[in-house]
Amino acid sequence: MPEHRPHRASHRRPRRVAALGAGLAAVLALLAVPAARDARADHATDRLREQLGRVVAAEAAFAEAHGSFSASLDELGVTGARAELAIVSAGPDGYCAGAYDGRTRTALFYSPAGGFSPRACS
Repeated sequence: MPEHRPHRASHRRPRRVAALGAGLAAVLALLAVPAARDARADHATDRLREQLGRVVAAEAAFAEAHGSFSASLDELGVTGARAELAIVSAGPDGYCAGAYDGRTRTALFYSPAGGFSPRACS
C-alpha cells in the first residue's frame, strides 16, 4: 500500500517558498533605495563640480585681468543655473564659491586653497 502524505503538508511548502521569495524581494528593494539615492547624489555632485568649474575658470581670468577675485557672478560672466551658484567670499588672495542641488540637498564648495569640498569655505 502506498504511503499517504497529509494533504496540508503539500500546501505549506509552496506558501513558504512564496513567503521567502517575497521577503527576499523586500530586502533587495530596501537595499536598492540607498543605492539609488547615492547614485543621484553622485550625479548631483558631478553636475555641481562642473558648474563650479565654470566659476573657477572665470575667477582665474578675472584675477588675471583685475588683480583680485570677484564676488559677482555677473562680473564673472557666469550664466546658466545661477540660482544654484554663489560666490561666498572673494578678495585679492582667494575666493570661495558654492553650488547647491535642491533635489538631492547636495552642496559643494570650491576655494583655490582647499579645492572641492562638501564643507563650506570662507
